[in-house]
Amino acid sequence: MYKFLYLFVFFVYSAVAFGQDADLSFEKIQKSGVLKVCSQAGFIPFEVKDNKGNWKGFDVDIMQEFAKKYKLKLVMMDTTLDGLIPSLLTGKCDFIASGLTITEERQKAVLFSKPVYTVIVSAALLNTPENKEKYKTFSDLDSLGTKIATHTGSAATLFLKGYLKKATHLQFDTESDEVNAVVQKRTTAFVEDNVFIAQAKKEMKIDFYTLYSNEKGDLAMAARKKDQQLIEKFNEFLAQIEKNGQYANIKKKYFN
Repeated sequence: MYKFLYLFVFFVYSAVAFGQDADLSFEKIQKSGVLKVCSQAGFIPFEVKDNKGNWKGFDVDIMQEFAKKYKLKLVMMDTTLDGLIPSLLTGKCDFIASGLTITEERQKAVLFSKPVYTVIVSAALLNTPENKEKYKTFSDLDSLGTKIATHTGSAATLFLKGYLKKATHLQFDTESDEVNAVVQKRTTAFVEDNVFIAQAKKEMKIDFYTLYSNEKGDLAMAARKKDQQLIEKFNEFLAQIEKNGQYANIKKKYFN
């Protein structure tokens, strides 16, 4: 009887252990020696490419440190925003690191890491007396005759779909296209996060003024839902660099 009970318990324990070990996502990456990351270059200051094609940015630095910790070669793959999740799910990359906002819709498709940064959905308008008189708050943008630009597939686009009742919403393929739409006065404003707007204003030397919404967004890395082990390893790494000061140094480099 006791022998039978022992064998039964051993069988259950082995089955549970086998189920836990079935996810070998991280081991597979270690074995290959390569960490493939999908990202969209041009999202200042999270990921950009310089004139020589070298990647840099907040997300890029974090992924470089993660790869370095486990002696992996980091391969950044330039991908359109609306192509990030499809590329991940079809196995073209192991991770998404692209200033991706956690949303309920995206959580149905991918597994997010712990947040790496928090932003505020905001609108950028040309700093003119007419604009400042007409648009004093973010909600003033939702008015007849107002055209608002966003980047296709962005969290701002998802937010505005449920927000706009009167204004016209126009989607553009890249961040530079939505910025140019405002500069060329084809739209009244573009909506992105507050960090991107501040960087665009600085880098492009455009006199924008910003209206802030009440919508905040947590940015995180993402993996396939089945790759729980990979996300756990990344979350452990994130906690480590937050504790040892590396995260603070990277943050200061790009946001101060």
